[in-house]
Amino acid sequence: MAQTYLLKTPDGEVVHVETSQAGDTITTPSGKQVEVPTLSELKKLPLVQPEHPTIQRKWSLGQSIVLVIGLLVTFASLGSIIMFTLIFPTPLEKIQTELPQEVIEMIEGDIDSWKLEQMLDFWDFSTKSDVLDQMRSNGGYERFVSDTYQNRQMSLIGSIAGLIFGGILMGVSFILPGTKVE
Repeated sequence: MAQTYLLKTPDGEVVHVETSQAGDTITTPSGKQVEVPTLSELKKLPLVQPEHPTIQRKWSLGQSIVLVIGLLVTFASLGSIIMFTLIFPTPLEKIQTELPQEVIEMIEGDIDSWKLEQMLDFWDFSTKSDVLDQMRSNGGYERFVSDTYQNRQMSLIGSIAGLIFGGILMGVSFILPGTKVE
């Protein structure tokens, strides 16, 4: 491909000339005859920079939807993280979720082979430490608090995952191509 140079005429008009036109006489767009310099003089003139059309794009509906979903997921996750950590924090108390080892050993034994003394010991132990009530109500208050604590931990982990997912969605909305503007 031949290179194109900018030739300025004596009248101040700028004309594009190619190397193949060196030494020729050309007609300018205004209709005047101009002589093109020789190739060695032509190469001293500034080159015409090729035009690279830039494709203009505007924000598309798909990008908007992905961004809004990402923002909603992010804000919901942030809200639940704040709720679980700052507004309603879980007390840091040790909750015993299992029955005491003595009771487990007694229950796992063969009750039919227990002697009267073992039965009376079990009855005495279970009534003093409220174990039978816990067994009947599936753990009572301590079990409820323990389950609540575990559910909050899972919700907090889910909220952190939602925060990351929302951030990814917002990033993707900026990467997606928009619609072309003509």
